[in-house]
Amino acid sequence: MLGEKHRESGAETNREKSADTVETAGNNGANEAKDSSGTAKVSRSIEKLNPIVLLLLMILIMVVVLAVINLSGKNPANPDLNSDDPVMASLKADLEARRSELNRQRIAMGLPPLDGGSEPIEDIAERLKNDTDTLVGLSVRFQQMLGDKDAEVSQRNSDLLRVEKLRQDVSLENSRLQTELNRALLGATEVNQLRRSIEAVQAQRDALAQQLADAANAPASVNAEDYADLQRRYDEAIRSKAFFENRVIELEAQLNKVKLFAKSESELLPAAVELFRRLRKMEGMKDSDLTTEYSKLGVELGANVLHSLSFKTGSSELSSEDIAQLAAIAENDVPDGDLTLIIGYASKTGDSVANERLSSDRATAAAQQFSAMKRPGQKVQAVYLGQTDRFSSSIPVRNQLCEIWRIRKK
Repeated sequence: MLGEKHRESGAETNREKSADTVETAGNNGANEAKDSSGTAKVSRSIEKLNPIVLLLLMILIMVVVLAVINLSGKNPANPDLNSDDPVMASLKADLEARRSELNRQRIAMGLPPLDGGSEPIEDIAERLKNDTDTLVGLSVRFQQMLGDKDAEVSQRNSDLLRVEKLRQDVSLENSRLQTELNRALLGATEVNQLRRSIEAVQAQRDALAQQLADAANAPASVNAEDYADLQRRYDEAIRSKAFFENRVIELEAQLNKVKLFAKSESELLPAAVELFRRLRKMEGMKDSDLTTEYSKLGVELGANVLHSLSFKTGSSELSSEDIAQLAAIAENDVPDGDLTLIIGYASKTGDSVANERLSSDRATAAAQQFSAMKRPGQKVQAVYLGQTDRFSSSIPVRNQLCEIWRIRKK
């Protein structure tokens, strides 16, 4: 009886061990299933990340998986985890699939693929660390490139703003010149009408003068009232003629002002074009080179500076000495047929657009004064070169001037 009880107790013990074994296997299977399910969820979450973060996470997963495999293969306490285990086979297959995907991404990024096989985990970890350092270096480089691009974009935006301001200034200046041109064209039309009116008034005056002469020669045939009416009409004709003549003079002066100033090289008289080009290229030259270039202008172009008019800061007004100097030049220094070219300058202090306008006003003022004094055979034109430090780089006021050039007729 004791033997049977002992055998039954042993059988119960064996059955309990078997049950424990089955329960343990079931728990292991459940845990493995949970691990597999968790791995799938992690994979789905990883796919939502950007490529660089995805690559880093996959590297970490591979390191963990390789560590598990390495420890499982060396642990004698787990003899059931061998190459024939279905769960282990599934993990190995998943590892190989991830290795292939990782290698594909590494090749696309220009990195060498990871080798398979039984490479020591220390070597794999070292290689992964090197790859991570490479990725970090690339990330830093990309950040530097982005910073450079941002700086370049900021510079381009500043350039665009500056160009837009210049465009607006040019547009305003163009509108002003267009208004002056339209006014001049209207003035030209009015001049023609006034000249026709002058001719009509002249004819009327001549007729009235003849009638007055006839009345004076035959006083008996003309009464006092008719004679007074003729005299009144004659006086009105004289006054009308004077008014129209003065108006014509004013309008012709306005037309001459428009023609007098050259806004650009294309508006210059042919004799002045080459001189203007050569002077424009002299900006930034050394003083010794400037002296040589000015000498060449006299020899090659027949052009020389007669005088320089100085101006106060921000002013284009001529002094009495300037006016006297212009009168002397018109009378003595420029033969008929020669061209007097007056070039305006301004210093580099202040706004560049305002300085360009100031230099043009200086040249125009001097040219208008010279035009009022010159002989009919003399020619004059004004142009500007804007800001300069050609005449003095240390004393700005010395650059506030007009040069009066004589260009000999060829």
